[in-house]
Amino acid sequence: MNKITKHYSQTLYLFTVYGSFILVLLGIFFAVTYYKYMVNIRNEAARSLENMCASISNAVETQLDSLSAISLNIVYSNLIKSNFKDFSNNYNTFQEQNQTFAQPEGLSFPKSTAAQEESSTPNSAARENAETIHHVVTAMIGAYQSASDIRLYTMDGCYVESGYWLSTSKADLSSFSWYDEVVKLNGYKYISAPHTRRDLPASGKNLDTRKFISLVRLFLGADGSPEGIAEVVQDCGKIFDLASQLEDSNDGIQAYIYNSRREAVYPYSDPLACEPYRTFVEQNQIGEGTSKIVTNKKHHKVLATQESIGKYDWSVVLVQSEASIYRPLHSFQHLFIGTTCLSILLTLLICFYISKRFTVPLQKLTAATKKITIDRVLDEHKVNLTTADSNIKELSILCESVRSMYDKLRSNSKEILLLRNEETRAKLQATQSFINPHFLYNSLTNISVMAEENMNGEIVTMCQALCIYFRYISSSGQMMVPLQQELANTEAYLKCMQMRYADELAYTFSIPENVKKIRIPKLIAQPIVENAFKYAFVKNPPWNLSIAAFLQGEHWYLTIEVNGGTMTDEKKEELLQLYEHLNLDEELKSMKIGGMGLKNVYLRLKLLYGEDAVFQIEKTPSQTTKFILGGHLHAKKDSLPNQAGL
Repeated sequence: MNKITKHYSQTLYLFTVYGSFILVLLGIFFAVTYYKYMVNIRNEAARSLENMCASISNAVETQLDSLSAISLNIVYSNLIKSNFKDFSNNYNTFQEQNQTFAQPEGLSFPKSTAAQEESSTPNSAARENAETIHHVVTAMIGAYQSASDIRLYTMDGCYVESGYWLSTSKADLSSFSWYDEVVKLNGYKYISAPHTRRDLPASGKNLDTRKFISLVRLFLGADGSPEGIAEVVQDCGKIFDLASQLEDSNDGIQAYIYNSRREAVYPYSDPLACEPYRTFVEQNQIGEGTSKIVTNKKHHKVLATQESIGKYDWSVVLVQSEASIYRPLHSFQHLFIGTTCLSILLTLLICFYISKRFTVPLQKLTAATKKITIDRVLDEHKVNLTTADSNIKELSILCESVRSMYDKLRSNSKEILLLRNEETRAKLQATQSFINPHFLYNSLTNISVMAEENMNGEIVTMCQALCIYFRYISSSGQMMVPLQQELANTEAYLKCMQMRYADELAYTFSIPENVKKIRIPKLIAQPIVENAFKYAFVKNPPWNLSIAAFLQGEHWYLTIEVNGGTMTDEKKEELLQLYEHLNLDEELKSMKIGGMGLKNVYLRLKLLYGEDAVFQIEKTPSQTTKFILGGHLHAKKDSLPNQAGL
C-alpha cells in the first residue's frame, strides 16, 4: 500500500520553520530574562528585608538598653537608695489618706490608680524624700523622656511614682503579673509583655491602644536582701517606632517581635492575633540574617527573615508577602509583554519577507513548469519558457536546467510520439493477426464437413461470406472502424455459422442510429461470438445470441448476451482477476496462434483505452452470460496509430 505524501507550500514551510525557530529562541530569551529579573527582585527583596530586620533589631535593642541603663542607674544610685530607704521608713507614719504632690513646675496631677491603693497624707520628711527621688529620676530620663514612667516599690507595696507623674501610693505587689518572676530573678531584669496604662501619654500608633512595656528589677541591700523594686515603663510606640515606620513605608511588610517567653510584643495592639512566625522560623530553620519563602497558616507564601536580640533573648521576624515582592514586576510585565509581542510580530514579518523573497523564483519556476504540456511542446509558436530571475546561484542553475530540459523535450517529443504510435500500431496488428488463422482453421473445417455432406449451395454461400469476412480483417490500414462496420462483419460470421446450424441458431442486433458511427477497435465483437459457439452453446438448442450497443456519458458500450449458462461465478471471477493483472508487454511477447479469444479482446481494449477500458462478464437470473465491452469515445492520444503513415 502506497504511503500518501503530504505536500506543503515552500513559502509556508520556510515561514513556519524559521518563524517557529526564531519564536522559540525569543521565547527562551524572554523567559530567561524574565526569570532572572524575577530572581533579582526576590534577592533584592531578601537583602532589603534582612537589612530592615537588622535595623529594627538594633533599634529595639537600643530602647531596651536605655530602659535597662535607667533601671541600673536607679538601683545603684546611692542618693536614690538612701532617700528611698528613708521614704520607706517615713511612709509608715503616713496618715490614712494618701496625699498626691505636684511637680516642681506647679502642675496638678491625679492620683495613681494602682490596684488596691491606699491613701494617706505623707509627712514632710516623706515628701522631701519623694521629691528628691523625683529630681534624680528626672535628670536620668532627660528632657526627651527616655522612659515614660518610673515607680519605686517598697517590699510592702508603698511606692513613689516619678517621671511623667510625681505621686506616692500603696499597691498589692502580688497582683502584678511580674512580681513572682522579679523576686525569683533576685536583681536581674524582667521585661513584661505590653500592658495598658491609660494614665500615661502615648505617641504614634499607640495613642489609642496606650500599650507600655515595663522593665522591672529588685533593689538589693548590702547584705543582698531585697529592699524594693524598680519599675521603668516605656511607651510601646517609642520602643517599636522604627518597626511601625518601616511597615508604613513598605507595602506588604509586617514585623513580628517576640520576647524571651515567646510572647508576641509587636504588633502590640493585639498580640494574641499575631501569627506564630517564630515557630515557622524554627521549623523552616531560617538562620539569622537569612531569608526563605515559607507558607503561613493562611496558606499564603511569604518571604521571612529573623534577627535575635541576644542580650534579651528576643526575636525580630520580618515577613513580606510574595505578591508585594513581585509587584514592581507588574510594570515590567507590561513592558515585557509589549516588547515580546512587538518582537514576535517583527520576527514573523521578517520571516515572511525572507521566505517570500526566497520562494518567488521557485513560484515562477513552478508556473513555468506547469506550462510544459504536450500541446505547448508541439506548438511551434510557443518556444520559450518564462525566465525565473533570481540572484541565488542554485536557483539560477535550476532554472537554466529546466529551460534546457524543455528545449530537449521539444526536439525529441515528435520522434518519441511517432515511435509510440508505431509501437501501438505494431501491437494492434499483432493481436489482430492472431485472429485470422484461428477463424480460418475453424471455417475450413466447417466447409470440409459441408462438402462431405454434398451441401454445394451452402458451400458457395459460405465461401462468399468468408470472402467478405477475410477482406474485412485483411485490410490492415484501419485499426479503428465504425461500430456499424464491425457488426456487419460479425453478422457475416453469424451467417456462416447459421449455414451450419440452421434454425437452431437465432441472433438479433439492437443498434441505435446515434451509435452506428462510433469508432471502436476492429475485430472485438467476432472473437466474443466465436467464444460463444465454442463454450456457451453446449446445451440443447435453440441457441439465442443478442448484440446491443448504447452510449452513456462519454463512453460507448457493446453487449453480447448468449444463453449458454455454462460459466459459473467462480470461473467468471477467475477470468476477470486473470485479465486484470495481465502484463501487456509480456502477454504480447508470449502470444500464440489460436486460443486467444477473450484475452485478445481484453489486450486490445487496454492498449487503446487504458483505465477507461471496459471488460465485464455478468451472469443473469435467466442463466445467460453477458459480455460487456466499452471504452471512452476518444481513445488515448499516445495509443492512436498514425493513420497518415499507414
